[in-house]
Amino acid sequence: MSFLLSASCKTVGAAGTSVIAQSFLFAATVVILPATFYWQYIRRQWWRLGVGLSAFVLMQDWLMWKDKGSLGETFFGATALFGILYLPIVALWEGNRRLARKLAGDAYAEVPLRASECLLLIALSIPMHLLMFVVINVMSVTNVFALDALQAGSDVVNCLFSFAQPVSLQAYRDALNILLAAIPVLLSVTVLASWFRRSRRDHLAMSWHVYFAVTPGVLCGGMLLASLFTR
Repeated sequence: MSFLLSASCKTVGAAGTSVIAQSFLFAATVVILPATFYWQYIRRQWWRLGVGLSAFVLMQDWLMWKDKGSLGETFFGATALFGILYLPIVALWEGNRRLARKLAGDAYAEVPLRASECLLLIALSIPMHLLMFVVINVMSVTNVFALDALQAGSDVVNCLFSFAQPVSLQAYRDALNILLAAIPVLLSVTVLASWFRRSRRDHLAMSWHVYFAVTPGVLCGGMLLASLFTR
């Protein structure tokens, strides 16, 4: 039980914070991951469950190698951290699937996307992701809440694990912003893909606005490929 209490990260001098409350909070976060895995199991989401378990095992293995704490602290700390990260990903994925089914209706299962439509979605995603990354990057620099959130995340990681050097999420800000920028892009692509399916089922004409919007993505993709082949 000692590793459970030590991993709850009691702050010295924090008034009104009991060890029991902190231990209960830590235990609740540990339960998130097995509860999520069980939910995927009863819904027979085998490949998603397999991917989640594989990612957890790889993360656990890496932390066992890097962490200087006890085996129990590392295991339960990794379970809590992975659960906190994994649950929003699962929720986003399920919400995205429900959105796609609701927008596309029967066309979601009846009408597959063509190769040209997939390429169109990819070309649209490139400038959209770049734009969202720039916006989020500027906000993360100027927004005090974002800076506090990064600091709080660093405190949680350093609380759960005993690395040789303290972790600072500020050093990974660009990588985190890239992941955050992908969320609105994913939702937008889902909406557009659903519209593609419904338009083909109902024999609707493709709007010229879509081709106009895809032009920056095609140019950016072409420049990227040109830079790769000319090195």
